[in-house]
Amino acid sequence: YGFIYRILIALFVLTVVAAGIPNPVGYAAVSIPDKIRVALFLNLPARGFVSVTPAATLASDGGMRIVWKGDSFTAPVGQAAPGEPVRFAMDGYRAVVLETADLSAALNALQKMQASSGGASVTRLQKSGKIIYQLSEGVYASPAAAQAALEKWRASGIASGLPAAANPKVAGPHGVLSGPYASKNEAEAAAVQFGNAGLEAFVAVQIRNGALTYMVRVGQEADGSSLEALKASAAAAGGIGLVVPDGREPYVVLRHEIYGQDNRQVQLYAIPAATGAVLQAQPAGEAPIRVTERFQRAYRGVMEMSVYADALAVVNEVGLEQYLYSVVGAEMGADWPLEALKAQAVAARSYALSSGIGFAIAHVVDTTLSQVYLGVGAENPNSIAAVDATAGEVLTYNNKIINAVFSSNAGGITADSRTEGWGNEAPYLSGAVLSPDDGAQEGLPDWYHVALPSGQRGYIRSDLLEDAGANEAGIRLMRVKEENTNMRVRPKIESAVEPVARLPKGTLVVPLARVPENSAYRWVEDPASPQELQVSLSRYFSNIGPVRTLEITGRGASGRVTEVTVNGRPLTLSSPDSWRSALGGLRSTLIEVEETARMTLLGAGGHRRELPQDAGAVHVLGAGGEVRQMGETLFVMNASGQPRVVTREPSFIFAVKGYGHGLGMSQYGAKKLAEQGNDYRHILQYYYKNANIEKGAGG
Repeated sequence: YGFIYRILIALFVLTVVAAGIPNPVGYAAVSIPDKIRVALFLNLPARGFVSVTPAATLASDGGMRIVWKGDSFTAPVGQAAPGEPVRFAMDGYRAVVLETADLSAALNALQKMQASSGGASVTRLQKSGKIIYQLSEGVYASPAAAQAALEKWRASGIASGLPAAANPKVAGPHGVLSGPYASKNEAEAAAVQFGNAGLEAFVAVQIRNGALTYMVRVGQEADGSSLEALKASAAAAGGIGLVVPDGREPYVVLRHEIYGQDNRQVQLYAIPAATGAVLQAQPAGEAPIRVTERFQRAYRGVMEMSVYADALAVVNEVGLEQYLYSVVGAEMGADWPLEALKAQAVAARSYALSSGIGFAIAHVVDTTLSQVYLGVGAENPNSIAAVDATAGEVLTYNNKIINAVFSSNAGGITADSRTEGWGNEAPYLSGAVLSPDDGAQEGLPDWYHVALPSGQRGYIRSDLLEDAGANEAGIRLMRVKEENTNMRVRPKIESAVEPVARLPKGTLVVPLARVPENSAYRWVEDPASPQELQVSLSRYFSNIGPVRTLEITGRGASGRVTEVTVNGRPLTLSSPDSWRSALGGLRSTLIEVEETARMTLLGAGGHRRELPQDAGAVHVLGAGGEVRQMGETLFVMNASGQPRVVTREPSFIFAVKGYGHGLGMSQYGAKKLAEQGNDYRHILQYYYKNANIEKGAGG
């Protein structure tokens, strides 16, 4: 027996030890790239991403190199000193509002224009023996659009009364190229020579026979009708090798702009739309690159500028793991458990790689359309540690990286991909999974949903109210404890939202319900009107009138909405998650709806009336036998004595659980599972059923 006992003890110890060892990470057949491309600005409406800017301003505290990026080579184009800004734009059509030799006049008009347009700029050029400043606005895709803008600015009087104001026109990307020249200095001298002959000229760079050459672009015409005459004028002014560019040999125009609060002269690289030219800004040192037009954020890696779909495209090419430093830091709190952050790192890496180049010239974008990416400002030591600890690890199914979607909070249960997501079933996202998401509610106070005697409704924090007995009808009352207590639109302090009312101390209110404070776990919306819902529903359905009644008549595996009946008409969507936007921008489709005008009346002889569908006035019999017509609101009590405010006109209050689509990993659920002692592999396999965690080649 002693021998058997020792064997059993040994087996028990081995079992316990084995249970404490996470499943090892396997090696996948998939390849993990070293870099990822993230679009900051890109005109791609087909993918729901339209982020455009007339120009992009870049700077780095360590300086930058500007290079031409070819298919198989790069060539230096310019450089920027530490802190020096460089600008990039599409060489499109611009509304030149004024042209003057008076810099202060141009800057004064610029300041006025900038009050209503972010696309205003001042270009410096040599012309007819003088330095000239052109104030222009916008980068438009067509001459007609630029002409319309020009007429608008001329009518605004921006240039009126300014000295030497002249030559309003549409400037465009058409011109002739002169060159090549042996150096940039020679090209600049030639541009001055053309300018002194009254021509508008700028240095340009071009790829010829695989090598970077310096040229001069003469003219900035709105169309090609005058190019032959311009070519003759350029020849008379000393042009060499003059050609009309046809787009087969890409080129970039270099313009000098007056920029910034100190009105310094900076280099602007203008990329013609049809040429396919691509420029990169590379950091000269360790410091990241700041992008002014992207909220002054700083980014690791290089910035790539090109033209896509008649707009400037700016793509950050960055190391995959460095990209994830920011994503994990932006998607989860820095103080969250490391195992939750590791789970986020693997999910985010898988999500980013699952669709390849999913955005035309980029893998992902920097918004929640992909996943949040805020540059180095979102990084923190824990996000970096989580990414490094899981480097190269991805989730796979059938030897393919999965689309590891995730959301902030599943509201206690995840969505089923087939019935509640986007209309397509993913085996690793099928079925609803219970999710411990209520951590988002921890430590938050309760509120009372209350009504004033007038029927006006709102929310007051529970500690600001005290019991005040009941009225003659037996309805419970509460009393406001402090002067100027705010009755709010939603159960949450929101400084930017004006309160419904500010109540004096002693005000009596009717408590309708005690509710938790709004959080990522639970959220109560302010009432939606019939007209607001008509507008949002009409984006998805035809022949929608003002909404009188709205019922949830279909739910999926987790209880999320799959069918809504509006005014008696059942409505479904091929992508059930779209009910979030169809119902006015809700945080989740795990919802309940209160119809404030819905009431059933039982009349004499058992006759029933359903409000608000059935027309006609409603009369109320008071305790003293008096009869009056219902006003805007009416207090009613259910069989349990719970009061409710019924409104004459419909409105709809949505009580929402969760934040996001609810598919895949819940971030708050991952946090709670990690706090309970689970490691990141357990968390991932809890949410992504039947998926494997593997380390890809190159990772």
